[in-house]
Amino acid sequence: MLTAAVAASSPETAAYLRACLQQTGLVQSVAEWTIATEQYPAPGESVPDMVLLELGISPATCFAFAAHLRRLRPSVCTMVCSAKPPHPEMLIEAMRNGVREFLGQPVDPQVLQGAIERLIQEHGSGEGQPEEKLVVVMGSKGGVGATTFAVNLGVQIAKVSQKRVVLLDFGRPVGHTALMLDLQPRFSAVDAVDNLQRLDAHFLAGLLTRHASGLEVLAGTSNADLWTKLSARALTRIVNVAQGSSDFVLMDLGSVYPWEWSVALKPARMVMLVTESNVPSLWTLEKQLANLAASGIDPQRFRVVVNRWHKTDEEALKSVEKRIKCGIYARLPNDFRQVSEAVNLGIPLARNHSDPLSTKYRQIAAEIAGIPLETKSKNKALFGLFSGNQ
Repeated sequence: MLTAAVAASSPETAAYLRACLQQTGLVQSVAEWTIATEQYPAPGESVPDMVLLELGISPATCFAFAAHLRRLRPSVCTMVCSAKPPHPEMLIEAMRNGVREFLGQPVDPQVLQGAIERLIQEHGSGEGQPEEKLVVVMGSKGGVGATTFAVNLGVQIAKVSQKRVVLLDFGRPVGHTALMLDLQPRFSAVDAVDNLQRLDAHFLAGLLTRHASGLEVLAGTSNADLWTKLSARALTRIVNVAQGSSDFVLMDLGSVYPWEWSVALKPARMVMLVTESNVPSLWTLEKQLANLAASGIDPQRFRVVVNRWHKTDEEALKSVEKRIKCGIYARLPNDFRQVSEAVNLGIPLARNHSDPLSTKYRQIAAEIAGIPLETKSKNKALFGLFSGNQ
């Protein structure tokens, strides 16, 4: 990912440009400067891979700053945003001073993303490729427990990893993740969409509601009519900001989503499809997998999770595995009483460590987090043993 900086005439414009950069998902850090060659970069501060400058009322000052940056680092990519199209003489002057591209103002994050992607193709991606943090959870159909799975998986990842985990509730027609955790969110995904022009990591953090487990939730909407505001483009920008500011991102997509949203799933580390072992669920699962593959999502990223599993389901599941050419990733034992109590009380599953269902959630979470759960448990036991002898 690239390092970046913005330089603008006002804090408001700088914040907007920073948000645009973070929404591309292609930069890992963004510094904020003012256009002053005697101040920036600060002593000891390196010049980033790219700098986004506001043209402002003085093109000469802007171009002088661009030339200053090029002297400090000849490979820096400087882009200038301007409210008016540049005339030919201005373009020539800009090129002489190291400006690579002109962007319209207000900046379109999609246009900016295209410019950064061209930069990466020509000069490389800086310090590494974007880390794949997104895990999408979907239901083969309504009522199979996809949101219950997403909530409890998120809680367990937060617990076993002790890192920042964000759950985005994009379930339709209404979101239920906050309800299942007994949270009282002040903001929802709709607020993120309504404020895309300033949606950066700091603003997104203010929209999240934190659970006692450490999981942070961007609540879904309670008004089905408001989903018309959420486009695939907006969803992608929210996900990019979340990935840039957290260690793991889960997306509860429910079971109903517009076809065009599939583009937002392509960067997902894995797409987990929750189903049950009954004919309607398994039939719909096959259709979902086929549709996702047809939309360009790599089938190697699919993970089928069978909820409310019984041993007697195995014969049917083996037949399904042959048809879909995809093995079952996980089987969640049926424990209706425990799940029903947890949902009604608004708490995650929390029985003892020997409980089969809770154990399975911890195992899945540990695998996603890259933590060897058994080794961790043994080490903890050894630590306790020696602590008791002191």
